Amino acid sequence: MLKRLIFCLIGAVALSLICTGATRCEELKKDQGADIRMLKLRDWQPRSMLKTKVTKVDRPKFTAIDAHNHLGGGAKLLTSQRVARYLAEMDAAGVETVVNLDGGWGQRLRETLAALDEAHPGRFLTFALINFRGIDDPDWGEREAKRLEESFKAGAKGLKFHKSLGLTVRYQDGRLMPVDDPKLDAVWEMCAKYDRPVMIHSSDPAAFFTPLDRYNERWHELNEHPGWLFHGEKYPSREEILAQRNRMIAKHPKTTYLCAHMGNNPEDLAELGRWLDAYPNMYVDIDARISELGRQPYTARRFFLKYQDRILYGTDTTPRREAFRINYRFLETDDEYFDCRESHHLQGFWMIYGVFLPDDVLKKVYRDNALKILYFGPDGKPDARESAGKTAALKKDYRVPKAGDFKVTGRGDNPAWDKTPWCRLDLRGRGKNDPRVSRFKMLYSDSGLYVLMDAEDRALSVSEKTDFDNLWTEDVLEFFLWPDQRWPVYFEYEISPLGRELALLVPNFGGHAKQYGWRPWHYEGERKTRKAVAFRSDGPHSGAKLSGWTAEVFVPYALLKPLQNVPPAPGTKWRANLYRCDYDGGRQVAWSWSPTGSSFHDLDRFATLVFE
Repeated sequence: MLKRLIFCLIGAVALSLICTGATRCEELKKDQGADIRMLKLRDWQPRSMLKTKVTKVDRPKFTAIDAHNHLGGGAKLLTSQRVARYLAEMDAAGVETVVNLDGGWGQRLRETLAALDEAHPGRFLTFALINFRGIDDPDWGEREAKRLEESFKAGAKGLKFHKSLGLTVRYQDGRLMPVDDPKLDAVWEMCAKYDRPVMIHSSDPAAFFTPLDRYNERWHELNEHPGWLFHGEKYPSREEILAQRNRMIAKHPKTTYLCAHMGNNPEDLAELGRWLDAYPNMYVDIDARISELGRQPYTARRFFLKYQDRILYGTDTTPRREAFRINYRFLETDDEYFDCRESHHLQGFWMIYGVFLPDDVLKKVYRDNALKILYFGPDGKPDARESAGKTAALKKDYRVPKAGDFKVTGRGDNPAWDKTPWCRLDLRGRGKNDPRVSRFKMLYSDSGLYVLMDAEDRALSVSEKTDFDNLWTEDVLEFFLWPDQRWPVYFEYEISPLGRELALLVPNFGGHAKQYGWRPWHYEGERKTRKAVAFRSDGPHSGAKLSGWTAEVFVPYALLKPLQNVPPAPGTKWRANLYRCDYDGGRQVAWSWSPTGSSFHDLDRFATLVFE
């Protein structure tokens, strides 16, 4: 009897669904047949009559790093079969590394790291989360900072904050926790201490903060997901949430912030540009926002060109080759009026246009900017990258402490140098087994930059060259300073063991640097460097042999004034590189701080100075 009743109920439900579907079809036919003017908005599915070029881009021009993705966490979800599917999609689409923002903390984090980062080094970078439980406790911030430190020591590569911060995380009395809540200061500083970036999602698209009415341009999406609407007294304004985030970024200049979804302001790229100008420690990614960028292709392209060093590639979409490929089509082609919903999901009722970025910009967006700010682990990027013929990893940022001005002696004996540790240069190309150490330090003051370089050596290969001669053909120490990446013009300085110097302002267009180099005009007075060299021997005894030499140089800001972003303020970032050339035995052996290609003038491979 019970079984018969169940079958009857199932049959009734099925019949009801069939009838409902039939009725809906009849309604559509009736609407369309009787009066098309009454067509419901949710049923409108226009087909474009345009005949435009379709470019299929299966793989990116440069191997990509997806800086924003959600792969899940924990051993139960991240089975070997699931991870293998991720890797298959990544390999098919030319994606080298995916950042997983779902690490969590504690046991879940350890399981996630084991399944992804440790099982497949270099292919996945897992970020940690913090626990908002107990935010009313006086020591909550310090407690979470300690938990985060444990996550970093376990192998987490960064920290993720969801949009819940500023929108839904509340104290017991009902107050929202703002993005710039002082309780989070210890967390931000812990990220700075371990040089781990923060991926932060603050607010949401502009339409999500407006009424769901006939004027809302994301009506389809919000009608489908009403929980994504944040309009009303229950929520702060979008502008206030973004202002909180920006105040927090300004307050913590030593922390690197990667602001998700084009800083959640792709609708106003001019304002986003002003933020990037104001906060050197702020970066953005394009994830899930090509629908916004692609409907303003002229403005978007200009933005990419201007801020090419601050934009990262990301998808916010579980690895799927066709999703990756829609992004490539947007970035690399000039295709017009195409549907991008496969890249994420339907966002807005419009089509997009490609921005056909030049190769040097594509390389930065696809990978170099990510290599610059992401943390890959204590051993850096896997050796497999170089063995596969791929670009070697950029060096991590060097933090330049501030000091008062002092006398340059060549020995680096001023106590101010104790503020910062030595940073080693790496051997380039041939001579890989050379045991000699080359290293540097930097300081800055209100009037200029101090550079101290030290080179272990056994003999000097120098002649009586003069200042501004071609010093690079003999033993020499060099540093290049590129304060403003919007312009391919930088400062090159070389000094020989005899104290001869070469100071140049170098324009570098299309990789042609030496053809256009020139001396600074009126190189005298306050524009002139201060320099000194000193030698070391293997002991105080008679007949002691040379063991090395040191160069100490002061570069006044007055000399760098033709460049932009000078003088630096706390938090300012410059690109830079340092080199050593040695000619013992008649052949060149070279060292560099950040690896470059065949030329010292490979600007894209310069590392970053961060002024404290």
